[in-house]
Amino acid sequence: MNHIKRRDFLKVIGWGTVFGLCGCVDKKKKTEDIVLRKEDTKVMKLRPHHILDIISGYGQGVEFKPHPYGHSQHIVAGKILSDLDTKVQLVVGADAVCQGCKHLLPNGQCDDVLAQLTPSPSKQAANDVLDCRLLDYLNIKLNAVMTVREYLEIVNKKVPGIESICTHFKEDPQERLRSLTQGLIKLGIRRDS
Repeated sequence: MNHIKRRDFLKVIGWGTVFGLCGCVDKKKKTEDIVLRKEDTKVMKLRPHHILDIISGYGQGVEFKPHPYGHSQHIVAGKILSDLDTKVQLVVGADAVCQGCKHLLPNGQCDDVLAQLTPSPSKQAANDVLDCRLLDYLNIKLNAVMTVREYLEIVNKKVPGIESICTHFKEDPQERLRSLTQGLIKLGIRRDS
């Protein structure tokens, strides 16, 4: 069994609380705030790390298919990979990827946990901390609106380096760097490896 270090657990849970108190996380967000209506798809709400997950998966050659949880990553991936000029609002909380997920509660919170860690911290808290850290590292304001291309150009300037923040628990940082770099190259954002 894999045990999470107390220090790392407190980073996730403790910083989530700090960010919640300082306003980085909107705890009143409701599920209907993230639903993509046909008439309202000009700006898609996305977590910064969800975009990076999609680009890394693309770099690895992942085929985006429906997930057993029912979330919409495959739909969002198809949209942003086919049109880098898609406008996104960078949020900390439930987003377009979360839409349809069996773990998304009516209040917009996620009830899933990081089961690969012991004890298993809240996925909501961990992702809120991750996204706040990414926004800070990239010097992007919460709820900023830009195209996917503009976001990836900012990300590209922090490669290498960003993998120290956006690598998932139990993921190899060098593999994350490689897959993110390959995704940026395949999309024409980055010219070299």
